[in-house]
Amino acid sequence: MQGRDVRGNVKTLSLMGMTTALVTVATLYLKIPGPTGFYHMGDGLIYSAALAFGPLVAVPAAAVGSALADVLGGYAVWAPWSLVIKGVTAWLVSFLGARRENAPCGKTQKAWPGILTDGHRAKMILAMLAGAAVTVIGYSIATLVMWDARAALVELLGNVLQTVTGVIIGVFLTPILKRVR
Repeated sequence: MQGRDVRGNVKTLSLMGMTTALVTVATLYLKIPGPTGFYHMGDGLIYSAALAFGPLVAVPAAAVGSALADVLGGYAVWAPWSLVIKGVTAWLVSFLGARRENAPCGKTQKAWPGILTDGHRAKMILAMLAGAAVTVIGYSIATLVMWDARAALVELLGNVLQTVTGVIIGVFLTPILKRVR
């Protein structure tokens, strides 16, 4: 019994480390510079990790990976904000998107093949959209605190585009990451 606990801990720590590295790389290298920061593809990985691995892996990976990318990318001023915003985002997505035993997920919905095939998939997408809202609101508040309302308005469209792109990436990446667990 104790051997199973050790293997579970090693697997969890391994997933956490690999996911942190992937979030850092996706945030740091798959980016487009903006006026007060950058727009990246790390959100899709954060949403997918939250849905595939749960909060124990996703929250620290999202928080640390995003903050580390900010520091390494020359945007250290954003690191404390990212640590909190991305951690909360990962927690919310994993909480809202979790498949609970004996909970009805809804009826099958017609949409694009493989995207909205059942209620659980729709629930996952809604969880990612909620996470996207947390990210947009969080970074808008951060921009207001560090700069002003004009800067927050300039950043708003970029943050919305980044998070919506993250949701689209998350829709396709989540089933792949779920196979890793």
